[in-house]
Order: sequence, then C-alpha cells, then structure tokens
Amino acid sequence: MQRQDGWTAAWPPLSLAYCTSVLREAGFEAILRDCIIENIDFEGLKEIVRDFKPDLLVINTATFTIEGDLSVARLAKENAAGVRVAAMGIHVTALPDESFRAEPMLDYIIRGEPEETLKDLALALREGRSPLEVNGISLKNGESVQHNSNHTFIEDLDALPFPAWDLVDLDKYREPLSGERFLLISPGRGCPFGCSFCAGKAYYGSKVRLRSAKNIVDELAWCDTQFGVRNFLFWIESFTINRARVMELMDEIISRKLEIRFICNSRVADVDQEMLFKLKKAGCWMIAFGIESGNQEILDSMKKATLLPQAEKAVRMAHEAGLKVAGHCIIGVPGESVKTIKQTMALVRILRLDYVQYYCCVPFPGSDLYREALEKGWINTDRWDGFEQSYSVMDLPNLDSRNVMRWRKKAFLRFYLSPGTIFRILGEIRSFGHLKRLAGMVNDFFFWILAKRERIWPPKKPSRR
Repeated sequence: MQRQDGWTAAWPPLSLAYCTSVLREAGFEAILRDCIIENIDFEGLKEIVRDFKPDLLVINTATFTIEGDLSVARLAKENAAGVRVAAMGIHVTALPDESFRAEPMLDYIIRGEPEETLKDLALALREGRSPLEVNGISLKNGESVQHNSNHTFIEDLDALPFPAWDLVDLDKYREPLSGERFLLISPGRGCPFGCSFCAGKAYYGSKVRLRSAKNIVDELAWCDTQFGVRNFLFWIESFTINRARVMELMDEIISRKLEIRFICNSRVADVDQEMLFKLKKAGCWMIAFGIESGNQEILDSMKKATLLPQAEKAVRMAHEAGLKVAGHCIIGVPGESVKTIKQTMALVRILRLDYVQYYCCVPFPGSDLYREALEKGWINTDRWDGFEQSYSVMDLPNLDSRNVMRWRKKAFLRFYLSPGTIFRILGEIRSFGHLKRLAGMVNDFFFWILAKRERIWPPKKPSRR
C-alpha cells in the first residue's frame, strides 16, 4: 500500500486485493491484512499467522520499507510450520538477488505483474509440482538463486475478478476533505513513455493494456451496490493516454447514470477541451498533471516528452471545464540547480494550481535513474528507508541532497501559505465537519513537511553494490 503522505490519505491495497481475489477464484482460502493502516505490529502479525496457519504467505514490498517487509518471512517461518514465503513488488522485481541476500528465510520472489504468477505458484505448491518451472518467479535452487523466465503479461484485464474489497476495512480509507470512503480503480496497465525517474515499467511493462469501458463501469457500480463507495481514484500511469477509450468510458458512466466522484491523472500533452468537459460531466472533480519541472531542459533530460506550453494549456482548459487541478513536481533531478527549482516554483504560481505536490527525485530500483545514479556515484546513503519522495538521497554535481530538501520545503510553504491558496481553500468550506477535517489535514500536512527528521544523515556510501 501507499503510506499516508502529503495528501494525508492512505490508499487501499489494490495489488494485494487483486491477488487475493485471483487466489480465491482458483479455490484457495485467503485473507488480506493491511498492517500499516490497521496498526498491526509484529506481535499482532504473529497471532494472525498462528491462527490462520498459511501454506503460502505473500508480502507486498516497497523500497523504503523493504527491511521490515522482508523480515516478515522469518516471522512467518517461526510461527507457522511448513509455510512458504513469497515477496512481490517493484523493489524485489528489480533487485531479486539482493533481496534474497537480505532475507535468507525468503522462498520466492514474484517478479513484475503478480496475479497470474502468484496463482501459478500457489497451484504448483498445492499440486505438489516443483516451483522450479513456474514462470515469473525467482527462487533458491541449492546455494544459488534461479531466475525463471518472465511470465507473460495479462492481455485481457477484463478477465481479472474484481478486487477482494470485502476483506478490507474500507472505513480506514477516506478522502481527506470530504471524509468519505474511496477506492482505487485500475483502468489499465503499462506505459510507453520513458521517464527516467519512473520504475513502473519494471512491473507492468511498456505496452498499454486497457480494460473495456463496460468492465470498468461494472466495477464502479459493484463498489456502490456492494460497499456503498462512490468516490474513486483511477490509478494508472496516465489515465488519458487513449482518448477514444476515455471518451467511451465517460459515455458509459453517463449513460448508466452513476452518481460517482473521481480523480484521475494525466500527461499535459494528452487532454483537450472536449475530453475535460466530458470528464467533468461524468463525475471527475480533480485531475492531476505531471508538471515535473518549470525548465524545458530538465524536462527533456528526464525524457518526459512534454513541453512547458502544454502544461499551461492543459491546466487552463481543465479549470475552464470546472475541474480542480493538482500538479506533481520533482525537485533534485540530474542537471537541477537552484535556478531551475525557482523556475518550477514560478511555473506553479503562473499555473494557479489548486494543489501541488513537490517530490524529491528518488532513484528507485527499476528506473533508468537508479542505474545512472549508481554508475555516477550520486547515491549518498546505504539505507533504503531514505528512498521515499520526501527525502533526497542523491548528491548531484550542482546540488546536494540537503539543499534539495530545503528547497522542497520552501516550495511547499510558499505555495500553501500564499494568501491566494489560503483564501481559496477557506472559501471551499461548506460545513463544520469539512472545517474539522481540513484542520486535521493541515496539521498532518505541516507535520509531514516540517517535522521530518534528517534520519539518513550523515550519509553512508552504499555498500550493497
């Protein structure tokens, strides 16, 4: 799952929910626990493992929590006889050998898109067949690690069962302002673009695979009727990448008279006025654009394939359509300087965004940037817990990590403490409950921005490679 961050909201565990539903469809008994959001510590997890006695335990991993994630393998082995343990996620996909070295109790790594690979592994174990022939996994074979052939990607995403949200406490996942429950919807997978900072292609590949409009709307309606959820975040690398499919989906939502609210993301080059008005009519209330930088050379260096005028046009059209607009910006990209950071801040001011997220540029394993950062010696720590986007772990030739974090803080404060932003947000308050949630959100947000300890300094040079 995604931890609570600058949006002050935790996201439902979509990948695990899909995997669980696929296993149940194949006849397995399965449970799903989101330990972070449920406040389940290691002692609590021990009790769950002892009670359920799993034959196979699957850990969803992230780079910044990898040490604790992988330690669950040892916990499971100590509390359930004969259990096998598999890890999934982009980090272990990108660094399987290191992951096995980090946790000797780990049995399998599920590389890339997990659902079909996990099902094949579970079936092999149930039927007494050797996992040595299961595509898509890495595993120990004697003293060495064996990497089996990659599993093919799922071409027909409509064939996936809907996520197992019945096993999740949906009351834990709420939009920060409305306070209403929300869920993630996956309209498709894969991205053909080559952004250097993105590790997504290591997981879902570069070929775009989209669900049908009917299948997506069936899921939206199912979430409403089964769970009473009408708020959604469409989660895909770029929701608007296929214009015809977006328009078809919006028409399907409108024709079936679904009363929903949703947020989507987009590249600035992929929207037009007609599409944005159709999004608004279908229930979209906010669109998030990958702005990234206010300097064209920086955009080009990160292989973003967008132009600054496209950002200005996209934001203007979205506002004209009546949509709120959020912008995602990155600070500390190779080639960055104080001058280019100021240009990004100036662009954000010109765009008159409703919300903005400033991220530190992090060289996540699986990205082109990670390989470049290793080769050039930019990474300044050997601790994975610094690899989250509120931290900088690269000392670049023109900008060290401390300055990246200082300028990120300045950028946030300059935007959210500006009179225009303050008055706009206050003007949106419609009730005492809304005001109370806003106050809590502001408190969480500024604690996140201002109270972060510089826990990864003094930095240590990486020893793992």
